[in-house]
Amino acid sequence: MVCKKILITFITGLTVFFYNQAYSSKREKTIELGNFSEEINIPGISISFEMKKKLEDYILLHNPLILVLKNGDLLLEGKFTDYKIYSIKNYPLKIIEIKAKIFYKDNSNPEKNWTKNFEILEKVSHEEVFFLDNSYIIDRITKNFVVKLYNKIFNNW
Repeated sequence: MVCKKILITFITGLTVFFYNQAYSSKREKTIELGNFSEEINIPGISISFEMKKKLEDYILLHNPLILVLKNGDLLLEGKFTDYKIYSIKNYPLKIIEIKAKIFYKDNSNPEKNWTKNFEILEKVSHEEVFFLDNSYIIDRITKNFVVKLYNKIFNNW
């Protein structure tokens, strides 16, 4: 009877050990946020820095990927190429447009690589302080950009 219990314990232990080994050997994908640069000059603000910081936070909160500094399975880079502020006559809002070119590289599956132009439009009232001095507006723009980029990457897997 004691031998049966020892044998059952031993077999259960081996089963649990090999089961854990099989599942822990599956390596989780990693993502590297590479260089984000700007071709535009917005005085006092680095839109690429703000966007990259928000993207890191968003990935950590919403995705099981591991964020790494170098040699990620996925590489995401980009550059902000243009911004404009439109005022439309008899329209109570200004429209801020920011454009960026994003590069996505999947090192394990090159067919999934892409380059895409993104455009974010944000409407702000004429009464608001000029958008460069208003951190709330910059925050709104970068959040919208991050959500749009995140959805493009992770909803198209």
